Amino acid sequence: MAKGEKLQSVVLFGQRLKKLREAADISQEQIHYATGITQMHISRIESGDINTSIGKASKLASFFGLEDYEMFFYNQNIPAGDFLQKNIAKFLIRNNIDPKIFLKKGLTNILTKELQSKFFNTPKYAVEISEMLEEKHNVKFSTARISDAMNDFKKKGLIEKLSTDKKSKFQYRKK
Repeated sequence: MAKGEKLQSVVLFGQRLKKLREAADISQEQIHYATGITQMHISRIESGDINTSIGKASKLASFFGLEDYEMFFYNQNIPAGDFLQKNIAKFLIRNNIDPKIFLKKGLTNILTKELQSKFFNTPKYAVEISEMLEEKHNVKFSTARISDAMNDFKKKGLIEKLSTDKKSKFQYRKK
């Protein structure tokens, strides 16, 4: 194999991992939080840049509720998202991982994607954001958690936090 050429099985493993992650609608950061495998390592696996250990492949399989060998069935269909999400929930419980923190990391991922849409072109209350997330992504977050996430985006300069005539109520829109 020539220098710089990627091993086919490493690339296929990375592609399968990415498809599993996307089908479950979770971020690399969420996998890191639940498994301890760094986000950078997950990114490098998905891009086919590194040949990960069997131990990490086994941990990833367990996370998605799969048998170890299923991670290597490159031509096998990816399980449905709801099946993967149920298995991930079981993994979190088995490993005493706080689902609220896991979901919070998911909220950030979902909102980051939504900031690219037209939804945030006009000011939105946290309750409107919550309703959109429930309708579009089938996830439910409290308005307090949404406000916390939006305040984080404000600190990063991605959104504006607008005062309203309702005391302690704010609207958010992208800059």
